[in-house]
Amino acid sequence: MKTQTKYHHYIYTAIVLLTSMLAVFIRYLGRDFISADLVNCLTSWYREIVNAGPGIDALLNYTGDYAFPYVFLIWLLSKLPISFQYGVKILSSLFDFGLAVIIGMIIQFFRPKRKASFCIGFCAALFLPNVFLNSSFWGQCDSIYTFFLLSSFLCYLYKKYPWMMIFFGIAFSFKLQSIFFLPFLLIAYWLEREFSILHFLYVPAVMLVANIPIIIAGRSPTVIITQYTWQATGYPWLYYFYPNLYFFFQARPYYLFSTGVVFLTITAFLIFVVLLIKYKIHLNNDNILSILFWIAFTCPIFLPSMHERYGYFAELLALILALIDLRKVWIVVVMTLCTLPKYLYALGLIGNPLWLQGLTAICNIILYLCFTLMLWKKLFQKEKQKDVEN
Repeated sequence: MKTQTKYHHYIYTAIVLLTSMLAVFIRYLGRDFISADLVNCLTSWYREIVNAGPGIDALLNYTGDYAFPYVFLIWLLSKLPISFQYGVKILSSLFDFGLAVIIGMIIQFFRPKRKASFCIGFCAALFLPNVFLNSSFWGQCDSIYTFFLLSSFLCYLYKKYPWMMIFFGIAFSFKLQSIFFLPFLLIAYWLEREFSILHFLYVPAVMLVANIPIIIAGRSPTVIITQYTWQATGYPWLYYFYPNLYFFFQARPYYLFSTGVVFLTITAFLIFVVLLIKYKIHLNNDNILSILFWIAFTCPIFLPSMHERYGYFAELLALILALIDLRKVWIVVVMTLCTLPKYLYALGLIGNPLWLQGLTAICNIILYLCFTLMLWKKLFQKEKQKDVEN
């Protein structure tokens, strides 16, 4: 038996190594791909910093809207003997592999008896198109904050609550969209009370630490708040290419409708919480992933000015759902197909005709409604039946 276990270990290790090499090769193919964002945003910001001099006060010359901890990493890249284009893609690609490890560990948590659990999760994560296109072709940084969000979730599963908040704080330091995970943490606290509300204080503390470089450079500590205030209102339209409800509103101005749609999102979550409390639903291994996925999917569906990349966290959760239960593979397939054209358009590989935008928006909305119905039956329909039987 021990010999067989060791044999399986060697096979899975070989698969992980071969998969990693292939994943590196795919990312290598994207090294010279130049996207509009890379030229107009990332490289432009990099030059602002480099041209300001070698000191850390060069960070004050940055004019972009990305969070300062990420900008600090850009500053560090300027110290390396490598082109910025390659450096920024390598950085994001390294976090691709971090994501793969965490996803493998999450699969292993839910399927501990399946010997190949980690291997399956690791390999699948590296080859999800939106993952490698985001990092090595586009040069974007969504793998970084999502790595810390999934690490936070893994800590929740293992009841490591201080680390859960620390990882969430790091994620939030890098990207405003990390807030998509906050409703889950609040629901988990309210329903289970397994950790103290004081644990939430770790988040601003970690964010303050993550912003020390820009504070040393000369910015006020209030930067941990102000760095996101412009980003939250800086885009003028409700619809910003993520296939959601606001495709049908197109260029409707953000400032006229944003309050209403944000209130709509909060209302959806409040109704959900009320139902959870009414039916005395507790988080367990059978429902926790579905609840988290619904929360992460609800945010980009309802919130305004969602970029095509803002479903990244939900897409990876859909992958995890599919790997745990193969009957849900269709969810990650549909989600990927709905956002992949947006990626390809942003990379300049295809056009962005209105009919394609409409088709992907409709399919994504239908997927959301179908999953909401599935979750309703899973959580509440069973409880109704129990009440009738009693």
